[in-house]
Amino acid sequence: MWIDQKFIAIEKILKNEKGSLLDLGSRNQVLKKFLPESISYTGVDISARNNDNIILDLNQKLNFDNESFDFVTALDVAEHLDNPKIFLRECLRVSKKRVLFVLPNGGYYETRLHFLFKGNLGSKYHFSGDNKDDRHKWFTNFYLIKNFFEKNSVNFEIKKVIKQRNKLKPLFYLENYLAKFFPNFFSWSFLITINKN
Repeated sequence: MWIDQKFIAIEKILKNEKGSLLDLGSRNQVLKKFLPESISYTGVDISARNNDNIILDLNQKLNFDNESFDFVTALDVAEHLDNPKIFLRECLRVSKKRVLFVLPNGGYYETRLHFLFKGNLGSKYHFSGDNKDDRHKWFTNFYLIKNFFEKNSVNFEIKKVIKQRNKLKPLFYLENYLAKFFPNFFSWSFLITINKN
């Protein structure tokens, strides 16, 4: 089974931590499998998806008290929302220690080639007119993400997440190396860590 590198990156960050975690946009709660037993997990999504997710519209204020969770994650969520600034403020408000965001890189070379040869940016960017479609409302890349967090947060760090799916190992390692110099071209997505201390 293919596992997105973002889960492995978060597993490394939280492996020695204790406390509570709020997973916003949890879908099928894959992140829960990568957390140590010392972290209690709460999943939130727009639907239950056959598990115990709390049902919330993440375009609204979060129904949690200030600093009610040690950690808050929002993995591939903010680009789907009407107002990512308000969402970020809400994530910071309900977390005590750390917020972890993952945002996709629209500047990734495979995305660029897909647009060049097929005329679209993939299934998340389309024009159906249906407001309930699972689509991105915001185009994100390294420079736009960096600028957004510089304006709206402090104490953040951006880590590159390299695509592993459908990759030969040498290509994965080559992309990992090249992403150090050209993050906007070779990173699949970005993990933004915000420490509140």
